[in-house]
Amino acid sequence: MADGARSLATPTASDAASPWINVAGDSGRQPNSTADSTAQSHYAIELATRNLADFLDQEETGAQEILPSSRLYFIGTEFSNLNYLVRQRSHRPGQNVLHFGSHPMPPRISSVPPEALELPTKALADDLVEAYFVHVNRGVPIVNESQFMKKYNNVDSGSDTIPSRPLSLLLLNSILLVGAHVLSPQREDVKALKPVFFKRAKALFDCRFEQHREAYLQSALLLTWQCDDLEDVVSNSWYWVGCAVRTAFGMGMHRDATPSSLNIMDKLLWTRLWWTLYQFDVLVAMAHGRPQAINLDDSDVPMIEEHHLTGTPEAETTFVIQHTRLCIIFSKAMRKRVALRSTAEDRAKATREADAALAELVTNLPDRLQLSQSEPDIWQAIFHLTYNNFLTLLHRPSPRPVPGQSAAEAGTDLSICSDAAATVSSIFESLRKRNLLSRLWLPSIHVLFTALVHTSTQMHSSNPIVAAKSKRHAESMIQTLHSLKSQWLYARSLLNLFEPLHSRGRGHSQTNRPSDLGQGVGTEMDEAARQNGNSRASLPPDGLRYGNGSHSGSSAAADRHLLGSGPTNLAHATPIQGFSRSQEAQYMGTFGADESQADQFYNADFVGDGLGLGEVDNMGMLPLPSALEFMLAGGDNNFDF
Repeated sequence: MADGARSLATPTASDAASPWINVAGDSGRQPNSTADSTAQSHYAIELATRNLADFLDQEETGAQEILPSSRLYFIGTEFSNLNYLVRQRSHRPGQNVLHFGSHPMPPRISSVPPEALELPTKALADDLVEAYFVHVNRGVPIVNESQFMKKYNNVDSGSDTIPSRPLSLLLLNSILLVGAHVLSPQREDVKALKPVFFKRAKALFDCRFEQHREAYLQSALLLTWQCDDLEDVVSNSWYWVGCAVRTAFGMGMHRDATPSSLNIMDKLLWTRLWWTLYQFDVLVAMAHGRPQAINLDDSDVPMIEEHHLTGTPEAETTFVIQHTRLCIIFSKAMRKRVALRSTAEDRAKATREADAALAELVTNLPDRLQLSQSEPDIWQAIFHLTYNNFLTLLHRPSPRPVPGQSAAEAGTDLSICSDAAATVSSIFESLRKRNLLSRLWLPSIHVLFTALVHTSTQMHSSNPIVAAKSKRHAESMIQTLHSLKSQWLYARSLLNLFEPLHSRGRGHSQTNRPSDLGQGVGTEMDEAARQNGNSRASLPPDGLRYGNGSHSGSSAAADRHLLGSGPTNLAHATPIQGFSRSQEAQYMGTFGADESQADQFYNADFVGDGLGLGEVDNMGMLPLPSALEFMLAGGDNNFDF
C-alpha cells in the first residue's frame, strides 16, 4: 500500500499499550494460517483445563498479591465445592478470604469481525474520551481515569516484573460511545458515530475479546447509553445491567475484598463499581417494575467513601455518596411495597419509614447538592430528579381506589406528587435552556415519564388553577422530550404517547366541560370495560377524591399521622437546614389547597380513548412503565407476544 493511501486508511487496534501505536503495519493479533490458528486454539484450551488443578495445587493458595494481569477466583459460599477444597487445603486460620489469585492469563485468539477492530482518528478519539471523563465519569465512576489515560497515552508505569493490563478495546469503544452521546448535540460529525461505536463494542463483548472481566462489567453499564430499539428484556438497559450484575456476582464483587490479597487499586475500583452498579440496578428495576437483581442482605461491601474514588480526578464525591444513599432508601421501600405477601399496613409502614429517611437525607444535604433555583449543575439536577421521582412513586394514589382504604392508610399524598412534578419540570426546563440535556443518563428519562403521568392526570382537575399549572408543566416537559428525542429512542416513544394527549387536553377548557368532570373518567372506563369484556374496569361512584370533605390525601391530621418526620412535615419557623425559603417551598407543598381541590381520580385513564388498557387493577402501585411498555413497543392495539 502506498504511504498516502495508508495514511487515509482506518486505523486498526494493535498490541501496543495505546491502540494507535504502530497501527500502520499491524492489523492486530492474527494467526498466519489455519494450522497456526488451530494449534493456538488447542494450546489455549489445554491451559484453560489446567486452571482449576493448578490453582488448588499452589503451595499456599492466596498468599501472594493478586496482580492486575492475573486471573481471579471467587470461591463462593460454603455450598461451593471450590470453597470447600480451598478451606480444606489452606493452612490459614481465617475463613473470611473469598478472593484468590491464579496464574497470569495467556493470550487469547478470538474470532472478531475486522470492522470491530477499527478505530477513529486519534484527534476525534481524544475529544470523545475527554467528554466522557469530564461530563460523565466524575459522577458515575465506572472507569479509573488515571489508569485508563496512562494506557491510552502510552505512558503506563507497568514493569517487566509486574505487567499491567493492556488498554481494553471493548472499554475504549464503550467510552467513545458515551462521549459521542455527550457531544452529539454540538457536533454533527459525531452524531452518526454513536451506533458505530455501539456495534463495535457489542461485537467485542459477544466475541469475549477481552480477558479481564471488569471490562465486561464496565462496558455493560456504558452500553446503556445506547438504545437501538424498544426491546426491554433481551437488550437495552435491563439486559445490560443484568449482564453487569451477573459478572459482578461471578467475580465476588458483592463481598468485601478487604481481607484478600487483591491489589489496592482493584479493591478501590471494585467498591465504587459495586455501588455504581447498585444504583443502576435500583433505577432500572424501578423503571420497569421488575425485581432487583441485587439484595444488600447478600453483600458486605463497605459503603462507598471519598477514598474509594482515588483515580478519578475532580470526582463528584458528594453526589456519588448521597445518590447511593438515596437509592438505598428507595430500594428498601420498594422491596417492602411490592412484596407479594405484604399487607396494606406493611406498605404504609414502608412509606412512612422511607419518608423519615428521605427527610433526614434531604435536611442534612451538603451544600454541594443544594438545588440552585435557576441554574442547577448536572449533578445537582440528577440528584433532585431522582429524589423527586422517588417521592412521586411513593405517594401517588393507586390507579384504582381501594374500597374502604383512606389516603392516609394507603400512604398517598397528591400534594407531594404535584410539588415533585413541578420541581422535575423546572429542572428539565433549566437544563434544556442551557443545552445540558445530553449529559443526563437514561434513568432521567424515566423521571420525565413519571412526572408526565402525574401532570397528564392533573390536567383534568376540576380546579382550574391546578389544571392550568399542570398544563404548563406538561408543555414544558413535552418540549424537553422534543429536545431529547434525537438522543434517546425512549424519549420519542414517550413523545408519541403524551403529545397527542396534551394536544387534546389543550383544546378543551375544564370550565366548559362540566359533564366531563362527573362522567368523563367513568364513561371512558365503562366503554373500555365493554370493549374488553371486563365489567370491573368501571370506577365506583364514591371513589377516592382529594377535595375537602372527602377521603383527603392532604389533610393536616392525616399528614401528621402518616409522615411523622417525613418530607411534608419539615416546615419550621426557620428554613430547613441547608435550604433557602424558596427551596424549602419546593419540598413542603407550594400548591397547598389548590392540589387538595383536585377533584379527580388518579388512574390509568390519562392515556385517552382506544388504547385498550384492559384490567387496570393489575397495574403496579409503584412504576407505571411496566404496565405501559406494550404501548411503547407497539404503537397500536396489535401486539405479538
